[in-house]
Amino acid sequence: MLLALDARNSGIVAGFRDGDGWKSIVRLGVDRSADEIGILLEAAAARAGVGTTTASVDEAWLSCVVPALTSRLVHAVREAFGIDASTVGPGTRTGLKIRTDNPSELGSDIVCSCVAARCVAAREITSREAESPAVIVVDFEAALVVSAVNADGELLGVSIAPGLETAARSLRASAAQIPEIRLDVPRRAIGKNTAQSLQSGIVLGYGGLVSRLVELMSAEMGGSALVIGTGDETGRTVLESAGYDRFVPNLALDGLSILAERDRISAKR
Repeated sequence: MLLALDARNSGIVAGFRDGDGWKSIVRLGVDRSADEIGILLEAAAARAGVGTTTASVDEAWLSCVVPALTSRLVHAVREAFGIDASTVGPGTRTGLKIRTDNPSELGSDIVCSCVAARCVAAREITSREAESPAVIVVDFEAALVVSAVNADGELLGVSIAPGLETAARSLRASAAQIPEIRLDVPRRAIGKNTAQSLQSGIVLGYGGLVSRLVELMSAEMGGSALVIGTGDETGRTVLESAGYDRFVPNLALDGLSILAERDRISAKR
């Protein structure tokens, strides 16, 4: 069984995969010791069937964009399952050609999501017998990250803005009378009260932001692109309001599983 870990500032997503599907996916906080993380991973593994069947965690892959957290996660995996986690970073064979100015500063979460998005695009090609499309990944987490991969599999770069929750928290911290609200879709753009006004500005406003970035990135890549959303579920609503319906909540985990499979195949050669 594969353990995939997608660690970001907003939290840790751990997925246990056996065969073609995820047996269990859990979210953990980042403010924990290695021992605490290890105990929680063991509990999550039990939920996935480890210990109650013949399944065991025999492989682990890690994507971490919080440098101080990497060593804790590697230690937690070793203590919990007795294996060393493979960490995505410079030198990892991803199948992408990274065309940014400084490839080493590109987050591994972005790379993993783009790897998975390319596979989604490949399935689209098979079903339509069309040429390989460019792909734009819209990731809704602490930051809103929009990544562009052209038809040749080149990761050209990204656009970064504050995430929805980050924007809402920033407003509350900067304006005394701004309350905490749920980021639901409002029925109208003209808000009749504070909550509706905030929902309009953030939820509807971010739909416009996404549409504009997709439009500009597609034009820069020479045509249309397949748009895939991922991350926070509120992002699904924002993406749909922008006119795009493909949303894969744990795209980075899928990317980690693809990298793990490719590594296994390479090792057998």
